[in-house]
Formats: sequence, structure tokens, C-alpha cells
Amino acid sequence: LKALCRARSPRECSLTPQLSADVYPPAPSNFPTQLRPEAFAAMGETVEMKVSTKKPIGFYVRAAASFLKGVEAKEASEGREAMEAKAPVDELKISGLGEAINTAVAAAASAEAEGIGEITKVETQYPDMPSGRGCAQIMITVKRK
Repeated sequence: LKALCRARSPRECSLTPQLSADVYPPAPSNFPTQLRPEAFAAMGETVEMKVSTKKPIGFYVRAAASFLKGVEAKEASEGREAMEAKAPVDELKISGLGEAINTAVAAAASAEAEGIGEITKVETQYPDMPSGRGCAQIMITVKRK
């Protein structure tokens, strides 16, 4: 990547960077041009679930279980649309801010109690908020068993 501008800031530069062919060689002819969802699941997908107090704890407990177990395909019936099957994720990061910390802990603990996941990491932070005050945050990593 070679920039053609030596201005003091990027905003002052009107030229775009140029890529040389030796840095990014052309892709082979058999290289897939479209990404498939199943390719991501095979690569060890990580999903982040942000919880809040707007929905009940049971909602997030069921959502965590669905992420870790996967979802079977369902046909359309009684006014409901058909649902496609979704593969389970390898790692689920559950995060909660402030009063939602209890919800995040309940969802992770439930997944471990059901035997579908294992809590591998618990992080706590106290990030600054736009209002100027800090707020407690928790990030729980659950790996699928």
C-alpha cells in the first residue's frame, strides 16, 4: 500500500492510496467469489449477545441455548413464516451493562447448568459513558461443549 500524498492529515489528501499487484496478487480461478454462512460456522464462529433489562431473563436464557445448540428448520404453519436451520456457534460472548449484569450472568450460568456450554472467561469493566458517569459491564465467554 503506497500513499501518494504527504499531507499533514488524511483529510487534506485528495489522492487515494494505490495497491500494487505484487502486494495483492489476483485470486486463483477456483477461489469462491461469494461467502457462504456455512463457511463461517466451520471457521469457529463467535457471536456476541448483548443483553438488556427490556426483555425477561428467560428470553436470553433461551437465546443462549439456541445459539449453542443450533436451531432446526421449521416449515411455515398457522400464519408463521418458515425458519431455516442454523448451525450452533463455537463461542458465545454474553455482555451486560449496569442492571443487565444479572441477566447476562443468569444466561451464562443456565447454559453451563444445562451442559451445553462452559464458562471460560469472565471480564468486568467500568467504561465511561457519554453522560460522563461510568457504568459497570460484564463480558462472559461461553464455549460450546
